[in-house]
Amino acid sequence: MINTYKLNFSSPFNFKVIFNSPHSGSIYHNDFLNSTNLSTNDLRSSEDSFVGELFDSTKFFNCLLIEAKFPRTFVDLNRSHLELDPHLISGDFYFEKTARNIAGLGVIPRFSGSGKAIYNKSISIDNALRRLERYYFPYHNFLNSLLLESKKRLGYAIMFDCHSMPSRLNLEKDHTRKINESDIILGDLNGSSCSQNLIENVESIFKFHDFFVTKNHMFSGGYITKKYGNPNNGVHVIQIEINKKLYMDEDKIKKNKNFFNLRKKLTSVIRELSHLSPDNQNKSIAAE
Repeated sequence: MINTYKLNFSSPFNFKVIFNSPHSGSIYHNDFLNSTNLSTNDLRSSEDSFVGELFDSTKFFNCLLIEAKFPRTFVDLNRSHLELDPHLISGDFYFEKTARNIAGLGVIPRFSGSGKAIYNKSISIDNALRRLERYYFPYHNFLNSLLLESKKRLGYAIMFDCHSMPSRLNLEKDHTRKINESDIILGDLNGSSCSQNLIENVESIFKFHDFFVTKNHMFSGGYITKKYGNPNNGVHVIQIEINKKLYMDEDKIKKNKNFFNLRKKLTSVIRELSHLSPDNQNKSIAAE
């Protein structure tokens, strides 16, 4: 079976918190590159570049980091497997008519993060289904098994779904771009994917370390947050978006001079996040 992910944690599993990085994969196989006229740089504009590296210190604090190896332009793990784009994929198949899918940002994207068409011809439904079978489902099946294992052992599961966001955000209403002032945006689907105590404590920890934090606007959580977040059943999921300007040159897709300072700062944050549980009282854990 194709190894679609990497872990920074070894068996036996006794982790307390799961960190997930589904969009930082950067292994571009030749078969994929040969199917597109885009440059690697254009394809990489969709990546949450270097996010896995930013959260690598999880291994020091009894936390587990799972990171996709393949890029989201090939298969986007933060979409439903039914978000198959009828404008890209040929054949007879059922698909969900979500706004993102129709816009070309489904589970197999039609456009890159820079807005350029990835393919110059359609791909077959057989090709699309092979991608899902080899890459999408193995990743989600393993992620789900981690959450179930954590819940069985601890009585609950906590997952942070880790992403990066552009420093300028597209505004759909007037087609302009707005400067993104937030360092961190926490998404809990407007209060439905985790306990209130947990999101408040996470917010307090980031703020204690001098991050400008906002919640749910413009990112409240994606498919992964919605699929797995179920606090009534003991599974708590929070999406973390980090502003790319804090650590990289967005045009060149290279780390900037602040990358290592940010990673060091996040190490302190991760250490404190690793001590959280859903029922922590709302207090400044960072100050303890």
